[in-house]
Amino acid sequence: MMSEQMSEQTLQRTLGEWVTAQPAAAQVFYRHGLDFCCGGKQSLGQACAAAGLNADAILGEIGEAQAEGNDADVRWDARPLEELIDHIVQRYHVPLRSEIPRLIDLARKVEQVHAAKADCPAGLADLLVQVRAAVESHLDKEEQILFPLIAGGRGQTAHMPVQVMMQEHEDHGRNLSRIREITNNRSVPEDACATWRELYRALGQLERDLMDHISLENNILFPRALVE
Repeated sequence: MMSEQMSEQTLQRTLGEWVTAQPAAAQVFYRHGLDFCCGGKQSLGQACAAAGLNADAILGEIGEAQAEGNDADVRWDARPLEELIDHIVQRYHVPLRSEIPRLIDLARKVEQVHAAKADCPAGLADLLVQVRAAVESHLDKEEQILFPLIAGGRGQTAHMPVQVMMQEHEDHGRNLSRIREITNNRSVPEDACATWRELYRALGQLERDLMDHISLENNILFPRALVE
């Protein structure tokens, strides 16, 4: 009976709770396409059922990932908010401002050279231009308005800015879905050139970084800031 209760409690933990308490879970969820950032309020059981995954197998992978350990698996829920904000800015905001323009250039080259091919990601560069504008506006609002409020100990007054940021996170998630559609889930053609391969590799890294970035804010920074 106790093991059954523990199993049920384990399945009822949300994806956000998992990646907060066991950061290594993020790599497992990402590998299986489980949305732990914008969809972080789903329970593990619900998410696995919706995706047709075996929850016990996912739990086993989380245990293995946790046992391997990683310097990046920091418990940010236990660190000062100012330290978490600095980590978000340096690890995610700064690279995004240079990486998205590079991706736009790569996409333009691929579309120009391979326009006649059926699997050419037509429209990708234009979408990435939109992504750049949305992301840069979002980062500016966080750095100029929301983060100073939180760092100044006024996070409890930031309900409206937090709601705006979370809505924009949903928009970022939809843009990631559109990128996957245009690139056929980043499926690299056998005859793809080096530029095409680098573009899809980097798009995969962009998706992972955005998901980790959004997860840190939605699941840890914002909930803590609103009550501390």
